Amino acid sequence: MRVYSVQFKVSLEDWEGNLDTVRNLMDCVKENSLVLLPEMFSSGFNYENLEGACNFTKEALGFMKEVSDKKSLLVCGSLPVKENECIYNRAFLVQDGEVLGWKDKIKLFPLTDEGRYFKPGRENPVFESKFGKLGVLICFELRFSETAKQLRDRGADIILVPAQWGAKRREHLKVLSRARAIETQSYLILSDTWGRAGKEEYAGCSAIYSPWGEVLAFSESEDTLLTADIDTREVRKVRRYIPMD
Repeated sequence: MRVYSVQFKVSLEDWEGNLDTVRNLMDCVKENSLVLLPEMFSSGFNYENLEGACNFTKEALGFMKEVSDKKSLLVCGSLPVKENECIYNRAFLVQDGEVLGWKDKIKLFPLTDEGRYFKPGRENPVFESKFGKLGVLICFELRFSETAKQLRDRGADIILVPAQWGAKRREHLKVLSRARAIETQSYLILSDTWGRAGKEEYAGCSAIYSPWGEVLAFSESEDTLLTADIDTREVRKVRRYIPMD
């Protein structure tokens, strides 16, 4: 199967432009593939207009459904969602034009005060998809080995990591993302933003890793579409070779 990671410089103001950038990058995506978009890809962490960003989520999710339906894709990316006066950082999985499921970010990043603006999620599900079992770690959650292990214990073949990871912690991102692939014996796909957005500089370093920890694709900066062919039977092979249960 073919998988993709989309990396681009997100704008805090030009939300339509963000969707246009993603649309252009995805022009070359093959049908019946899996595509990962960054965390908060529609608006970035625009705290000054978070309510507006939540309102724009309907359009962004509609975009995900449209492109997913057109090419029979599974598309994942996180968006801000307001429910019952609370705002969640929610990763949607859209398969063939329909929402397969979602996960709300559980671990909120303290250095940028996410806890002031978002309510943490509670569930850490694994999703049954046409590409196998999928788990999601949203950005900061990558630091928590027990959260990743839950996904492995629930049978995840592929771990998706939509992120907006700070450039000051770039080396942490590279080490942790590869380590999570190795320790969970899963494919790991990371989609990060890069460059400056408001006061923050983002790390890039989007990547696709094998369950052996091999780097199948990597880009430190620039708007780009990373791709690799993967086979989830390799997950079973690694887990039989090195039992960790």
